[in-house]
Amino acid sequence: MLDLIDTHCHLDIPEFDATRESLLERCAGEGMRAMVVPAVVRATWDNLRHVCDSSPLLWPAFGLHPCYTQEHVLTDVDALDAYLGPDVVAVGEVGLDTFHDDHDLDRQLEIFAAQVAVARNHRLPLIIHARKTQDLLLRELRRQRFEWGGVMHAFSGSLQQAERFIELGFCIGFGGAATYDRAQKLRSILKAIPLASVVLETDSPDIPPSFARHEPNTPYNLFRITEILADVLALPAPELARQTTLNALRVFRRGTVNAD
Repeated sequence: MLDLIDTHCHLDIPEFDATRESLLERCAGEGMRAMVVPAVVRATWDNLRHVCDSSPLLWPAFGLHPCYTQEHVLTDVDALDAYLGPDVVAVGEVGLDTFHDDHDLDRQLEIFAAQVAVARNHRLPLIIHARKTQDLLLRELRRQRFEWGGVMHAFSGSLQQAERFIELGFCIGFGGAATYDRAQKLRSILKAIPLASVVLETDSPDIPPSFARHEPNTPYNLFRITEILADVLALPAPELARQTTLNALRVFRRGTVNAD
């Protein structure tokens, strides 16, 4: 039994419709207490909320993903502002992505900045997606004096950038990518930052771990991911699970776990 929170999984998508209920039962049976389900486009918000309403294990987050900028309009941000309620744990998945090119970066920045303002007004943390854009994100968060923290999802920046996000109240998300032996840079960051700033995630069905690299990822894989990352840190797996769960509860402001 490991007391875990998967801080990033897309269990609302149709690919999980046939298996979602049994998957939730398996995860709960092994000790998982929650899974954060972030949105990517406005068109999916209603279904995501419906799915999360079906189980107390599922915590919703709503936002506009940078890789779908062509599907977003600025009125979506107004809709986001009106859509957030007490059931929502974060604004996300938001961010910036120039992995392939930066042709729409100005548009991404406009939408990201507007969502930061919404999160700030609602006093909600952010779930941030970033590829080759960490410094731009830091600049905007500082410009808006954002104080509500969040999670840097699937972190791919430098140790120095991770430290800057931690200074702003963010936790750093680690998952399947760090289970590969070749992920030495990522593992070095995991070992260098404070354990109080680490959270765990799967990004299901994406970023499959080394032991299931040819299969769609699921939150159930987080149990084995935790064991592998605990070995990297030379910690007992229950200790890593407990601390990362404390961290997730803190960043999403959802109470505490027993310290014993």
